[in-house]
Amino acid sequence: MSIKKRVENKEIEHSPDNTVCETIVLLRNRLQLSKADFAKRIGYSLAHLRRVEKGESLPTMEMIESIIKEFQLNPTWPFLDEGEDLFTETSRLQADEVSSSAGSRLVQWRKGKGIQQKELAAIAGISLPNLVEVEFGRRRMTTRFAKKIEDACAISASWLLYGDEQSKENPCGDKMIEFLRKTPEARKLVWEMMEREDD
Repeated sequence: MSIKKRVENKEIEHSPDNTVCETIVLLRNRLQLSKADFAKRIGYSLAHLRRVEKGESLPTMEMIESIIKEFQLNPTWPFLDEGEDLFTETSRLQADEVSSSAGSRLVQWRKGKGIQQKELAAIAGISLPNLVEVEFGRRRMTTRFAKKIEDACAISASWLLYGDEQSKENPCGDKMIEFLRKTPEARKLVWEMMEREDD
């Protein structure tokens, strides 16, 4: 039976084994992505992804196809037969390339600031061996790793991970959002600036 038919017939919803909802959680964890990052990558809201992962909402065929396309998965995912590869060869090569690029950006930024590896590891609260492995491209830079550097050094996790130049400096990450939440004066100033931009 095709994937589409299995989704439409909701066989996956009542499966006693691994459901598609659980398979999505397993995939996200394997990719080491937060719910927010995963939802953004596949073009769905965080609230919707949460409902799917909890099994409260069945993923549509469109959602499954979006996941397969975004992460270049085996087209038969999430119904892989035993022994089938999760990723396509292209996605594996691209993952290696992205990992290497992220490490290179980190080295470029760190050396530009005159920061030693040991110093950065201590500032960001990451292990020195892990930092070295990431910089050499032998270990993939995770979202959690990048966010630790973002919070400690005000360099965007999006730039580190994906080369997003627009958000490189002074990122609007969790640290800034938490500051704005606690500081009404700063929120007011930001809103005034936004309103001037709209005029």
